[in-house]
Amino acid sequence: MSKLNIALVGAGRRGGGSHLPVIAKLKDVYNLVAICDIDEETATNFAKQYGANPYTNVRDLVAHEELDVVDITVPGVAHHAIACFMADAGVHILCETPIAVTLPTSDMMIESAKANNVKLEIAENYYRAPRERFLSKVIEADVIGDVARIYRIFYEGGYHGMSMLRLRAGGEPKSALGVTQSSPVIPIIDRMKRNHTSENWSLGFIEFDNNATALMVYSNVIHARSLGRGQTGISQIDGSKGTIVGEDIYVTPAADLQSGAKGIAHRAKRTTIDVDGVDVIDKIELELPEQTVTWENPLKNYPLSEGQIAVADELLSIAKAVLDDTDPEYGAAFARQDQEMNIAMNESGKRSRETLLFPLTELTETERNTHENYETQYGHPIEDVEAGIDTFFPRR
Repeated sequence: MSKLNIALVGAGRRGGGSHLPVIAKLKDVYNLVAICDIDEETATNFAKQYGANPYTNVRDLVAHEELDVVDITVPGVAHHAIACFMADAGVHILCETPIAVTLPTSDMMIESAKANNVKLEIAENYYRAPRERFLSKVIEADVIGDVARIYRIFYEGGYHGMSMLRLRAGGEPKSALGVTQSSPVIPIIDRMKRNHTSENWSLGFIEFDNNATALMVYSNVIHARSLGRGQTGISQIDGSKGTIVGEDIYVTPAADLQSGAKGIAHRAKRTTIDVDGVDVIDKIELELPEQTVTWENPLKNYPLSEGQIAVADELLSIAKAVLDDTDPEYGAAFARQDQEMNIAMNESGKRSRETLLFPLTELTETERNTHENYETQYGHPIEDVEAGIDTFFPRR
Protein backbone atom coordinates (compact mmCIF):
# COMPACT_ATOMS: atom_id res chain seq x y z
CA MET A 1 0.00 0.00 0.00
CA SER A 2 1.41 3.39 -1.05
CA LYS A 3 1.41 6.20 1.47
CA LEU A 4 -1.07 9.01 1.01
CA ASN A 5 -0.61 12.67 1.93
CA ILE A 6 -3.40 13.70 4.28
CA ALA A 7 -4.38 17.01 5.88
CA LEU A 8 -6.86 17.56 8.67
CA VAL A 9 -9.21 20.56 8.50
CA GLY A 10 -10.82 21.61 11.77
CA ALA A 11 -8.22 20.55 14.31
CA GLY A 12 -9.92 22.34 17.18
CA ARG A 13 -13.07 20.27 16.85
CA ARG A 14 -13.67 17.18 18.98
CA GLY A 15 -13.50 15.00 15.85
CA GLY A 16 -10.15 16.48 14.91
CA GLY A 17 -8.77 15.82 18.36
CA SER A 18 -9.72 12.15 18.13
CA HIS A 19 -8.58 11.66 14.53
CA LEU A 20 -5.07 13.11 14.83
CA PRO A 21 -3.55 10.51 17.19
CA VAL A 22 -5.04 7.72 15.06
CA ILE A 23 -3.64 9.17 11.83
CA ALA A 24 -0.26 9.32 13.55
CA LYS A 25 -0.49 5.58 14.29
CA LEU A 26 -1.29 4.71 10.65
CA LYS A 27 2.21 5.63 9.51
CA ASP A 28 2.34 2.90 6.89
CA VAL A 29 -0.71 4.41 5.16
CA TYR A 30 -0.60 8.18 5.72
CA ASN A 31 1.81 11.09 5.73
CA LEU A 32 0.19 13.78 7.88
CA VAL A 33 1.47 16.83 5.99
CA ALA A 34 -0.78 19.65 7.18
CA ILE A 35 -3.25 20.81 9.81
CA CYS A 36 -5.72 23.57 9.06
CA ASP A 37 -7.86 25.50 11.52
CA ILE A 38 -9.25 29.01 11.25
CA ASP A 39 -7.81 29.69 14.70
CA GLU A 40 -4.07 30.25 14.15
CA GLU A 41 -3.01 29.20 17.64
CA THR A 42 -4.89 25.91 17.35
CA ALA A 43 -3.42 25.17 13.91
CA THR A 44 0.11 26.01 15.06
CA ASN A 45 -0.03 24.01 18.28
CA PHE A 46 -1.35 20.85 16.63
CA ALA A 47 1.07 21.22 13.71
CA LYS A 48 4.02 21.37 16.11
CA GLN A 49 2.73 18.36 18.02
CA TYR A 50 2.37 16.21 14.92
CA GLY A 51 5.19 17.55 12.75
CA ALA A 52 2.93 19.02 10.09
CA ASN A 53 2.52 22.39 8.37
CA PRO A 54 -0.07 24.80 9.84
CA TYR A 55 -2.69 26.67 7.81
CA THR A 56 -5.59 28.93 8.72
CA ASN A 57 -7.57 28.66 5.49
CA VAL A 58 -8.20 25.92 2.94
CA ARG A 59 -7.25 28.09 -0.02
CA ASP A 60 -3.64 28.28 1.16
CA LEU A 61 -3.71 24.62 2.15
CA VAL A 62 -4.63 23.48 -1.36
CA ALA A 63 -2.30 25.97 -3.00
CA HIS A 64 0.81 24.85 -1.08
CA GLU A 65 0.34 21.15 -0.36
CA GLU A 66 0.10 18.10 -2.63
CA LEU A 67 -2.84 16.35 -1.01
CA ASP A 68 -4.34 12.95 -1.66
CA VAL A 69 -6.91 12.98 1.16
CA VAL A 70 -8.45 15.60 3.40
CA ASP A 71 -10.05 14.75 6.75
CA ILE A 72 -12.82 17.30 7.38
CA THR A 73 -13.84 17.78 11.03
CA VAL A 74 -15.30 21.30 10.90
CA PRO A 75 -18.85 21.92 12.22
CA GLY A 76 -21.57 20.14 10.27
CA VAL A 77 -23.00 23.33 8.74
CA ALA A 78 -19.66 23.82 6.96
CA HIS A 79 -19.21 20.28 5.63
CA HIS A 80 -20.67 20.92 2.19
CA ALA A 81 -18.63 24.08 1.59
CA ILE A 82 -15.26 22.55 2.51
CA ALA A 83 -16.03 19.25 0.77
CA CYS A 84 -17.13 20.88 -2.49
CA PHE A 85 -14.04 23.10 -2.49
CA MET A 86 -11.79 20.10 -1.92
CA ALA A 87 -13.55 18.02 -4.56
CA ASP A 88 -13.05 20.81 -7.10
CA ALA A 89 -9.36 20.68 -6.19
CA GLY A 90 -9.28 16.93 -6.86
CA VAL A 91 -8.71 15.93 -3.23
CA HIS A 92 -10.37 12.77 -1.90
CA ILE A 93 -12.52 13.31 1.18
CA LEU A 94 -13.20 11.79 4.58
CA CYS A 95 -15.84 13.99 6.22
CA GLU A 96 -17.11 13.86 9.78
CA THR A 97 -20.76 13.17 10.47
CA PRO A 98 -23.32 14.18 9.44
CA ILE A 99 -22.66 14.22 5.72
CA ALA A 100 -24.36 17.66 5.75
CA VAL A 101 -27.16 19.35 7.66
CA THR A 102 -29.80 19.02 4.91
CA LEU A 103 -30.41 16.81 1.88
CA PRO A 104 -29.77 19.59 -0.69
CA THR A 105 -26.36 20.33 0.84
CA SER A 106 -25.66 16.60 1.00
CA ASP A 107 -26.45 16.38 -2.71
CA MET A 108 -24.05 19.25 -3.39
CA MET A 109 -21.25 17.17 -1.88
CA ILE A 110 -22.22 13.99 -3.70
CA GLU A 111 -22.54 15.70 -7.08
CA SER A 112 -19.27 17.61 -6.67
CA ALA A 113 -17.38 14.44 -5.74
CA LYS A 114 -18.85 12.59 -8.71
CA ALA A 115 -18.12 15.42 -11.15
CA ASN A 116 -14.48 15.53 -10.05
CA ASN A 117 -13.99 11.74 -9.80
CA VAL A 118 -13.23 12.11 -6.09
CA LYS A 119 -13.89 9.48 -3.41
CA LEU A 120 -16.20 10.64 -0.62
CA GLU A 121 -16.39 8.74 2.66
CA ILE A 122 -18.33 9.84 5.74
CA ALA A 123 -16.88 9.11 9.18
CA GLU A 124 -19.82 7.19 10.64
CA ASN A 125 -18.07 5.11 13.29
CA TYR A 126 -20.85 3.61 15.43
CA TYR A 127 -21.27 0.46 13.34
CA ARG A 128 -17.48 0.14 13.06
CA ALA A 129 -16.98 -0.35 16.82
CA PRO A 130 -15.74 -3.86 17.71
CA ARG A 131 -18.93 -4.68 19.65
CA GLU A 132 -21.13 -3.74 16.70
CA ARG A 133 -18.92 -5.57 14.18
CA PHE A 134 -19.24 -8.65 16.36
CA LEU A 135 -23.02 -8.35 16.64
CA SER A 136 -23.19 -8.07 12.86
CA LYS A 137 -21.37 -11.40 12.70
CA VAL A 138 -23.88 -12.91 15.14
CA ILE A 139 -26.82 -11.77 13.01
CA GLU A 140 -25.15 -12.90 9.78
CA ALA A 141 -24.61 -16.35 11.37
CA ASP A 142 -28.39 -16.67 11.84
CA VAL A 143 -28.04 -17.03 15.61
CA ILE A 144 -31.23 -15.06 16.31
CA GLY A 145 -32.91 -15.64 12.94
CA ASP A 146 -34.48 -12.89 10.85
CA VAL A 147 -34.44 -9.50 12.57
CA ALA A 148 -37.96 -8.25 13.29
CA ARG A 149 -37.63 -5.37 15.75
CA ILE A 150 -34.84 -3.11 16.95
CA TYR A 151 -34.99 -0.95 20.08
CA ARG A 152 -32.39 1.76 20.68
CA ILE A 153 -33.30 3.81 23.71
CA PHE A 154 -31.25 6.45 25.53
CA TYR A 155 -28.22 5.97 23.27
CA GLU A 156 -26.98 8.30 20.55
CA GLY A 157 -29.85 9.43 18.36
CA GLY A 158 -30.03 11.39 15.13
CA TYR A 159 -28.18 10.13 12.07
CA HIS A 160 -25.94 7.90 14.25
CA GLY A 161 -28.94 6.15 15.70
CA MET A 162 -30.62 5.88 12.31
CA SER A 163 -27.49 4.31 10.87
CA MET A 164 -27.62 1.59 13.52
CA LEU A 165 -31.34 0.97 13.03
CA ARG A 166 -30.93 0.67 9.26
CA LEU A 167 -27.93 -1.64 9.63
CA ARG A 168 -29.71 -3.98 12.05
CA ALA A 169 -32.97 -4.01 10.10
CA GLY A 170 -31.16 -5.04 6.93
CA GLY A 171 -33.72 -3.36 4.69
CA GLU A 172 -34.64 -0.07 3.04
CA PRO A 173 -36.54 2.47 5.16
CA LYS A 174 -40.19 2.69 4.12
CA SER A 175 -41.77 5.17 6.52
CA ALA A 176 -41.03 7.23 9.61
CA LEU A 177 -43.16 8.55 12.45
CA GLY A 178 -41.74 10.99 14.97
CA VAL A 179 -42.81 12.40 18.32
CA THR A 180 -40.94 15.42 19.68
CA GLN A 181 -41.22 17.34 22.93
CA SER A 182 -39.21 20.11 24.57
CA SER A 183 -39.12 21.11 28.22
CA PRO A 184 -36.96 23.64 30.12
CA VAL A 185 -34.09 22.56 32.35
CA ILE A 186 -31.76 24.59 34.50
CA PRO A 187 -28.93 25.94 32.29
CA ILE A 188 -26.15 23.36 32.10
CA ILE A 189 -22.87 22.83 30.30
CA ASP A 190 -22.25 19.18 29.51
CA ARG A 191 -19.07 17.13 29.44
CA MET A 192 -18.48 18.20 25.81
CA LYS A 193 -18.78 21.91 26.68
CA ARG A 194 -22.19 22.31 25.05
CA ASN A 195 -24.81 24.62 26.55
CA HIS A 196 -28.33 23.33 27.25
CA THR A 197 -31.34 25.31 28.46
CA SER A 198 -33.97 22.79 27.41
CA GLU A 199 -34.34 19.05 27.04
CA ASN A 200 -35.29 18.14 23.49
CA TRP A 201 -36.78 14.65 23.55
CA SER A 202 -37.74 12.61 20.50
CA LEU A 203 -39.15 9.21 19.65
CA GLY A 204 -38.82 7.70 16.20
CA PHE A 205 -40.61 4.69 14.75
CA ILE A 206 -39.23 3.39 11.45
CA GLU A 207 -40.69 0.74 9.14
CA PHE A 208 -38.50 -1.08 6.63
CA ASP A 209 -39.40 -2.80 3.38
CA ASN A 210 -38.53 -6.26 4.77
CA ASN A 211 -41.18 -5.93 7.53
CA ALA A 212 -38.63 -5.07 10.22
CA THR A 213 -39.47 -2.15 12.53
CA ALA A 214 -37.34 0.01 14.79
CA LEU A 215 -37.89 2.27 17.78
CA MET A 216 -35.46 4.95 18.95
CA VAL A 217 -35.69 7.37 21.88
CA TYR A 218 -33.22 10.22 22.25
CA SER A 219 -32.68 13.33 24.36
CA ASN A 220 -29.86 15.86 24.30
CA VAL A 221 -29.72 15.83 28.12
CA ILE A 222 -29.72 12.03 28.25
CA HIS A 223 -26.97 11.93 25.63
CA ALA A 224 -24.96 14.43 27.67
CA ARG A 225 -25.45 12.25 30.79
CA SER A 226 -26.55 15.41 32.60
CA LEU A 227 -29.00 15.88 35.50
CA GLY A 228 -28.80 12.19 36.31
CA ARG A 229 -30.49 11.15 33.09
CA GLY A 230 -29.46 8.40 30.74
CA GLN A 231 -27.27 6.36 33.03
CA THR A 232 -28.45 3.14 31.39
CA GLY A 233 -29.30 2.67 27.73
CA ILE A 234 -31.49 -0.08 26.29
CA SER A 235 -30.41 -1.92 23.17
CA GLN A 236 -32.43 -4.90 22.00
CA ILE A 237 -32.60 -6.74 18.67
CA ASP A 238 -35.43 -9.26 18.37
CA GLY A 239 -35.18 -12.03 15.81
CA SER A 240 -37.34 -14.96 14.79
CA LYS A 241 -35.22 -17.42 16.83
CA GLY A 242 -33.73 -15.33 19.63
CA THR A 243 -32.77 -11.87 20.78
CA ILE A 244 -29.78 -9.70 21.67
CA VAL A 245 -30.19 -7.62 24.81
CA GLY A 246 -27.19 -5.41 25.45
CA GLU A 247 -24.20 -7.77 25.65
CA ASP A 248 -26.31 -10.92 26.07
CA ILE A 249 -27.29 -13.18 23.17
CA TYR A 250 -30.34 -15.30 23.98
CA VAL A 251 -30.69 -18.67 22.24
CA THR A 252 -33.42 -21.23 22.88
CA PRO A 253 -32.39 -24.91 22.76
CA ALA A 254 -34.25 -26.78 20.00
CA ALA A 255 -35.54 -29.32 22.53
CA ASP A 256 -37.34 -26.55 24.44
CA LEU A 257 -39.08 -24.85 21.54
CA GLN A 258 -42.35 -26.73 22.14
CA SER A 259 -42.02 -27.11 25.90
CA GLY A 260 -41.46 -23.70 27.45
CA ALA A 261 -39.07 -22.05 24.99
CA LYS A 262 -37.03 -20.24 27.61
CA GLY A 263 -34.00 -18.51 26.10
CA ILE A 264 -30.55 -18.99 27.61
CA ALA A 265 -28.25 -15.96 27.77
CA HIS A 266 -24.76 -16.31 26.32
CA ARG A 267 -22.08 -13.66 26.53
CA ALA A 268 -19.09 -13.36 24.22
CA LYS A 269 -15.50 -13.52 25.42
CA ARG A 270 -12.99 -10.81 24.54
CA THR A 271 -9.27 -11.46 24.25
CA THR A 272 -6.56 -8.84 23.97
CA ILE A 273 -2.90 -8.65 23.00
CA ASP A 274 -0.14 -6.18 23.80
CA VAL A 275 1.00 -4.01 20.90
CA ASP A 276 3.69 -1.47 21.76
CA GLY A 277 2.37 -1.17 25.29
CA VAL A 278 -1.28 -0.81 24.24
CA ASP A 279 -3.89 -3.37 25.25
CA VAL A 280 -5.33 -4.15 21.81
CA ILE A 281 -8.46 -6.22 21.26
CA ASP A 282 -7.62 -9.43 19.40
CA LYS A 283 -11.03 -11.04 18.94
CA ILE A 284 -14.56 -11.37 20.29
CA GLU A 285 -15.88 -14.91 20.34
CA LEU A 286 -19.25 -16.42 21.19
CA GLU A 287 -19.33 -20.14 21.96
CA LEU A 288 -22.76 -21.71 21.53
CA PRO A 289 -23.74 -25.38 21.84
CA GLU A 290 -24.01 -25.78 18.07
CA GLN A 291 -21.68 -23.11 16.65
CA THR A 292 -18.99 -20.56 17.42
CA VAL A 293 -19.14 -16.99 16.12
CA THR A 294 -15.90 -15.01 16.00
CA TRP A 295 -14.98 -11.46 15.06
CA GLU A 296 -11.24 -10.93 14.68
CA ASN A 297 -9.81 -7.44 14.79
CA PRO A 298 -8.35 -6.75 11.33
CA LEU A 299 -6.32 -3.87 12.80
CA LYS A 300 -4.72 -5.83 15.64
CA ASN A 301 -1.21 -5.00 14.42
CA TYR A 302 -1.71 -1.31 15.22
CA PRO A 303 -1.41 0.06 18.79
CA LEU A 304 -5.04 1.19 18.87
CA SER A 305 -7.30 1.33 21.89
CA GLU A 306 -10.78 -0.09 21.41
CA GLY A 307 -12.19 3.40 21.02
CA GLN A 308 -9.67 4.21 18.27
CA ILE A 309 -10.42 1.16 16.12
CA ALA A 310 -13.55 2.65 14.56
CA VAL A 311 -11.72 5.88 13.71
CA ALA A 312 -8.85 3.94 12.13
CA ASP A 313 -11.38 1.86 10.21
CA GLU A 314 -12.95 4.90 8.55
CA LEU A 315 -9.53 6.38 7.74
CA LEU A 316 -8.50 3.11 6.12
CA SER A 317 -11.79 2.93 4.22
CA ILE A 318 -11.05 6.12 2.27
CA ALA A 319 -7.42 5.05 1.79
CA LYS A 320 -8.47 1.72 0.28
CA ALA A 321 -11.03 3.42 -1.94
CA VAL A 322 -8.38 5.81 -3.28
CA LEU A 323 -5.63 3.24 -3.76
CA ASP A 324 -7.83 0.46 -5.19
CA ASP A 325 -10.27 2.75 -7.02
CA THR A 326 -13.25 1.20 -5.22
CA ASP A 327 -16.23 2.63 -3.35
CA PRO A 328 -15.77 3.47 0.35
CA GLU A 329 -17.38 0.98 2.73
CA TYR A 330 -20.05 3.32 4.14
CA GLY A 331 -20.06 6.08 1.56
CA ALA A 332 -22.13 9.15 0.84
CA ALA A 333 -25.31 7.36 -0.27
CA PHE A 334 -25.80 5.58 3.07
CA ALA A 335 -24.81 8.74 4.94
CA ARG A 336 -27.45 10.72 3.04
CA GLN A 337 -30.05 8.05 3.72
CA ASP A 338 -29.35 8.07 7.46
CA GLN A 339 -29.67 11.86 7.53
CA GLU A 340 -32.88 11.58 5.49
CA MET A 341 -34.31 9.23 8.14
CA ASN A 342 -33.29 11.64 10.88
CA ILE A 343 -34.85 14.63 9.10
CA ALA A 344 -38.04 12.66 8.45
CA MET A 345 -38.43 11.76 12.12
CA ASN A 346 -38.06 15.41 13.17
CA GLU A 347 -40.36 16.60 10.40
CA SER A 348 -43.01 14.07 11.41
CA GLY A 349 -42.95 15.45 14.95
CA LYS A 350 -43.50 18.97 13.61
CA ARG A 351 -46.42 17.78 11.47
CA SER A 352 -48.40 16.47 14.45
CA ARG A 353 -46.99 12.95 14.08
CA GLU A 354 -47.78 12.54 10.40
CA THR A 355 -46.18 9.39 8.97
CA LEU A 356 -43.71 10.31 6.21
CA LEU A 357 -42.82 8.00 3.35
CA PHE A 358 -39.39 7.49 1.83
CA PRO A 359 -37.82 8.86 -0.19
CA LEU A 360 -38.53 12.46 0.79
CA THR A 361 -39.26 14.33 -2.45
CA GLU A 362 -39.67 17.92 -1.26
CA LEU A 363 -37.69 20.28 0.96
CA THR A 364 -39.00 19.82 4.50
CA GLU A 365 -39.81 22.60 6.93
CA THR A 366 -36.97 21.27 9.08
CA GLU A 367 -34.48 21.83 6.26
CA ARG A 368 -36.00 25.17 5.21
CA ASN A 369 -35.57 26.45 8.76
CA THR A 370 -31.98 25.20 8.78
CA HIS A 371 -31.23 27.11 5.57
CA GLU A 372 -32.89 30.28 6.84
CA ASN A 373 -31.13 30.15 10.21
CA TYR A 374 -27.80 29.62 8.46
CA GLU A 375 -28.26 32.69 6.26
CA THR A 376 -29.37 34.81 9.22
CA GLN A 377 -26.37 33.75 11.30
CA TYR A 378 -23.63 33.81 8.67
CA GLY A 379 -24.85 36.41 6.21
CA HIS A 380 -24.88 34.37 3.00
CA PRO A 381 -27.00 31.58 1.48
CA ILE A 382 -26.04 28.09 2.57
CA GLU A 383 -25.37 27.14 -1.06
CA ASP A 384 -22.60 29.79 -1.37
CA VAL A 385 -19.47 27.63 -1.17
CA GLU A 386 -17.04 30.50 -1.77
CA ALA A 387 -18.42 32.46 1.18
CA GLY A 388 -18.68 29.32 3.30
CA ILE A 389 -15.02 28.41 3.16
CA ASP A 390 -14.06 31.84 4.50
CA THR A 391 -16.56 31.80 7.39
CA PHE A 392 -15.79 31.15 11.04
CA PHE A 393 -18.14 28.55 12.47
CA PRO A 394 -18.42 28.11 16.26
CA ARG A 395 -16.86 24.88 17.41
CA ARG A 396 -19.86 23.66 19.38
